[in-house]
Amino acid sequence: MVQHWVFMFIVLSLGLLTSSIARAEWDKAIASDGVEIHFEAIGKGIPLFLIAGGPGADSDRFRYTHILLQPCARLVFVDNRGRGKSVISEGQNVEYSLEKDVDDIEAVRQKLGTSKIVVLGHSYGSMVALAYAAKYPEHALAVISVSGCHGATVLQERNIELVKQHLERHYPEKWKKVVKLHDAGHSTGQEPLASMFRDLNELLLFNPESDWRLYPQLQRKDDPLEFKFNRGVYLAMIGPDPEWKVEGTLAGVELLPRLKNYTGSALIIGGRHDRIAPPLNQVEIAEALTKSQLVIFEKSSHSPSVEEPLRFIRVVTEFLEALPDDEYRIPNSES
Repeated sequence: MVQHWVFMFIVLSLGLLTSSIARAEWDKAIASDGVEIHFEAIGKGIPLFLIAGGPGADSDRFRYTHILLQPCARLVFVDNRGRGKSVISEGQNVEYSLEKDVDDIEAVRQKLGTSKIVVLGHSYGSMVALAYAAKYPEHALAVISVSGCHGATVLQERNIELVKQHLERHYPEKWKKVVKLHDAGHSTGQEPLASMFRDLNELLLFNPESDWRLYPQLQRKDDPLEFKFNRGVYLAMIGPDPEWKVEGTLAGVELLPRLKNYTGSALIIGGRHDRIAPPLNQVEIAEALTKSQLVIFEKSSHSPSVEEPLRFIRVVTEFLEALPDDEYRIPNSES
């Protein structure tokens, strides 16, 4: 009970802190294929790009936890194509892929005019961060991977298959309906099957009391985007049957061989109880990198920044403060 109230206090405090900090105006960069990528840069110091997961989530998910990193970094909230404020016009033909997400980050870096950046990605966002560092090692001062995945194989075997096994073992009555509908030709990307794979927060949380309803950003009633998750992006990248098989643009993507191209600093974070991006993922990522620091959070699952927020901020802050930053500062328009 004490832990519950401490967690509530932290969540409410972060919400109040976020609302009291002056926010910069959103800006936009133009990607190589002409897509507008919207972003917001706050503070000064090492540019820290924040890349959300999904794929399909927006950057606002970081505001109620990662904002505490502002004293040691310039936070760059990036909405990749089709997500958040980077809205795609109706009829506009846009490719959703890991490579395009990487190019979106590079477009924002060029717009900001800084030679090097730190890229932090959570869940799928870690793939973008790692792929960026591998493709643009000359611009990646450091990479931070949180609850990461390193390719289609582990996404299939350690995420999708695990969820199916979880349903079969713990929700057998639901699983029988799932199999029957899927055998009849229904896809998990559409109803009625899609909703049967939701509300499985026990796979994402170490402490059941760390429920998503505690996130104040879920109550953004005044925001027209209102915490949107672009399912179209998700389906394009995972595939039309996303809870069954990887067959979208992520099919065949494997990052471990690419990581030899990056020799800079890396912080790899995972949750001991993460069922869908297990510690094994994080160990494999760390071992594929030349200079990596691996930190496993013992009381976390898929979101250490939420379940152990103070330790998360401390670990990331110490990592950032150890980096050389004077050469890579972005001019702060707010000062």
